[in-house]
Amino acid sequence: MAKINHSNFYDVVDNIFTRAKDKGIMHINSEEEIFNGKSIIIKGKRYVNFGTCGYLGLEKHPLLLEDAQELLNKYGTQFSVSRAYVRPPYIQELEELVSQVFGNNKVIVYTSTSTVHQSVIGAIIHPDDLIVLDQQVHYSVQYPCQFAKLKGTQVEMIRHSNYEMLENLLIEKSNNYNRIWYMADGVYSMHGDLPDLTRLKELMIKYPKLHLYFDDAHGVGWKGKNGSGTIFDEMGVSERIILVSTLAKGFGCVGGVAVFGDEEMHRKVDVYGGILSYTHPLSPANVGAAIASAKIHLSDEIDTYQNELRELIIYMNKKLSDKNLTNTSSSQTPIYFIGCGSSKVTHNLIDRILKEGLYVNTATFPVVPNDKSGLRFTLTRHNTKSDIDLLSDALAHHLPLAIKEEGSDVESVFRTFNIPYASNDHVVDNKTSDLRLESYETINDISVDEWDKALANRGNTSHRGMQCIEEIFSGNEEKENNWSFHYPLIKDKNGQLICTTFFVSAWAKDDVLALENVSKKIEKIRNQDPYYLCSKTLTMGSMFTEGDFLFIDTDHEQWREAICLLFDYIEKIKTETKSTTVFIGDFEDGHVMNTILEKEGYAMMKLPNRNVLKNEFWENTDDLLKQIKSRKRRDNIKKDALRHQDKFKVSYKTQLSPKECEQYFTLFTNVKNNNFAFNFFTYPSKITSVLSKYDEWEFIDIKLKDGDEPIACIWCYVGSNHYSPLIMGLNYDYLASHQLYKQAVFQMVKRGNDLRKGINYLGFSADFEKQKYGAQGIATFAYMKVDDTFNLEKIESLSNV
Repeated sequence: MAKINHSNFYDVVDNIFTRAKDKGIMHINSEEEIFNGKSIIIKGKRYVNFGTCGYLGLEKHPLLLEDAQELLNKYGTQFSVSRAYVRPPYIQELEELVSQVFGNNKVIVYTSTSTVHQSVIGAIIHPDDLIVLDQQVHYSVQYPCQFAKLKGTQVEMIRHSNYEMLENLLIEKSNNYNRIWYMADGVYSMHGDLPDLTRLKELMIKYPKLHLYFDDAHGVGWKGKNGSGTIFDEMGVSERIILVSTLAKGFGCVGGVAVFGDEEMHRKVDVYGGILSYTHPLSPANVGAAIASAKIHLSDEIDTYQNELRELIIYMNKKLSDKNLTNTSSSQTPIYFIGCGSSKVTHNLIDRILKEGLYVNTATFPVVPNDKSGLRFTLTRHNTKSDIDLLSDALAHHLPLAIKEEGSDVESVFRTFNIPYASNDHVVDNKTSDLRLESYETINDISVDEWDKALANRGNTSHRGMQCIEEIFSGNEEKENNWSFHYPLIKDKNGQLICTTFFVSAWAKDDVLALENVSKKIEKIRNQDPYYLCSKTLTMGSMFTEGDFLFIDTDHEQWREAICLLFDYIEKIKTETKSTTVFIGDFEDGHVMNTILEKEGYAMMKLPNRNVLKNEFWENTDDLLKQIKSRKRRDNIKKDALRHQDKFKVSYKTQLSPKECEQYFTLFTNVKNNNFAFNFFTYPSKITSVLSKYDEWEFIDIKLKDGDEPIACIWCYVGSNHYSPLIMGLNYDYLASHQLYKQAVFQMVKRGNDLRKGINYLGFSADFEKQKYGAQGIATFAYMKVDDTFNLEKIESLSNV
């Protein structure tokens, strides 16, 4: 069976970040010639800086600058020798000082925290260990765990700070593994929340195989004795706890640090810590600054700095509380998250705050769910109480305005983040419309003429086509095959149709477009847990249709209002059906909805190409070959299709016997069970008998010349001027010997031609096979919005590098 080229997770993220970059809220270049920490200059404008993680403001401390310059003068710009050969004296001095910060435990200093994780995880984790990742543990931790999988280490993921899930894994897996490593952050970077260390201590006592691996990059400096951070201050390190942190952020320098309570672990990593042995040590200047910072951390000066920042945190917390803002952050940390809901509101608010001369960060999908994006900012000692007044006042003024301006409801945004809402009377809702939305739950309540005029020529979605689909996907035993249907028709005051489509709410596999090897792993788990990594999904179109099913009259002056009404409808139906994912597609490049959906906060993903053949009718295969310009393609058709034609007996059926219904369904499941590139629930077994009842459907039956059993079948919808082969079934015993798949493609091309249909919708996959007949591969895109990113992150974690 032909393969499908997928868009992967990186492509989705690339698209989101590129859009944010284009809007000027990410990947910004600063322009200041001298950095003071308090402000930054962007496009000639100075901004109060609420975006840095230099929490204690040490980056311009005179002692750090002085010691950096001293070591630069003494040792030059670099010491280009691996520490496996020679370790310079200043690295030794730094590690001795950092060891004192962390209670005289063994430490190793690296060029970055990311390098620490690659080194320590690679050296310490064994194939007989189990890694359990917190959903929100930093990416720099998750990435080297992919390489650990290549050594045979099992990696699981639990929902963020869900200790019940962690304990269930401990109960289930303890007998199977030597050690179980739970990997988490000391302070999580988006919402500034903290792990429940009391609960983790209890679990460590209860389960001796539980080991903890913490990334406390955001906790060091501003918290703990000697600035040792949130984790070390509470738990320390031991043979069961490894701590990784940073010399950046609160420490004010550059570099990463691993802290060990077990001397053998330290020895093993120090002798050969993988990437540690093949990378440069920190430069002399960086080490000089770090030595000075360590000395400050070991002095009483650190207490003064911590107290100053703590006072600012307390002040900020009170201001945000008094302003009744959607602050979802921990009150203990200098990281803040103001919930905005959709990314369009987030972008609007950030744009407003930037115009006020205040620099803040954005947090959108996939870091957070689409509808739980927000504005993120940090506090440092560089900030003042007057700065906090400016920011809190600006947020209080602009947040409701941004929400309203983007057509959202202020109270619902607060409700999204479980925060009580106190009305702001100055915000006026001017949203009015004379459009009418009619909502139906069956096609039978909609006028045949009205529906068919809009959507009859888009695959199998005519009025009769929808009747057929409704019959197939109702009254079934399996919950995934009982779909609810939703038809919005948006009309103007005169009853003219401006916009319509249909939605299906149904259980769907979240790995529907994942890589095949990932879906195969997931399907093994589904043998015991059929709905593992599945979600109730609201889809425009369905898993039994293909194409663009959104009718919009863009010549109507109110079409944009109609689209806004459609989005309101989507949210309403999503809530009513308890769907957690919305999937909208398929749209071609340049479609008017692409920009609109991105603005609404939907994440774009590339779908497999649609192959559409506009028929230039031919009378025989010689005529067909004359139409094909490429000699290579002509030769391929002759060799793989025409040469084998006389081996087959081809017929066309509109009504099937019970035996044929069973045979065709079996052939379909052969393909379904062998192709994980498009992974969906198997259709109900009654599907062939239902299709047989509708004259619009026909079946291409392919048998061996002297055979009685079909070895291939194609289920095809016949439209007024289009032919839509939707489902193929194959007997894999004949796939190679008879070039069966290529013969099936030829037969569906031939049938569309013989019926004199102007357009032949040949579906996705096997682009070369279809395009050699002249089909055009059309790039298509879908848009997704999720309430919870866990399943997507879990699926991504299951893939190997």
